[in-house]
Amino acid sequence: MKKVFVLLLICFFAFCLSGCKKKIPENWYEETIDFYREGFATDWKNAPANYTICDEQKDKNNKFGYLLKDLDGDGINELFIGIIDDSSETKFTDLIIYHNDFGPHRSFAAGNEYYLYICDGSTIRNDYWYGSETRSQYMKYDSENNSFPEVDGGSKPQKIELTEF
Repeated sequence: MKKVFVLLLICFFAFCLSGCKKKIPENWYEETIDFYREGFATDWKNAPANYTICDEQKDKNNKFGYLLKDLDGDGINELFIGIIDDSSETKFTDLIIYHNDFGPHRSFAAGNEYYLYICDGSTIRNDYWYGSETRSQYMKYDSENNSFPEVDGGSKPQKIELTEF
């Protein structure tokens, strides 16, 4: 009887632990795309109070779209929200990943004349304020650690076609 109990206990823990490494839903980004689509259509009237909306996203003269791109080759797309315009490089205001612990997670919120760009080799360039000057940081996405380690940069941002909202 004791052996049966131990065996059942082992099976129970094996079953419980089998879900420890969460499987990322195949189309995890669909609800997030719907959130942005509704936001642009309703001037962000239903957005949570703590959700930062940049000036460019509030401007009705701007057209926005999205891009699904697997940055690190793990087979899971990351979601970019960007501006559709005639500039030589695509400017992104938001980067949403599927975080292993939190689910969909906005990792970067740019805008107000500072943007994210996709460069060669899926490198991300993040422009930001540093005192009175603009600086750029180059990063690569590491989904295993849910992080964006800094890398040597310098490659030119790309012009990428977006799917319009």
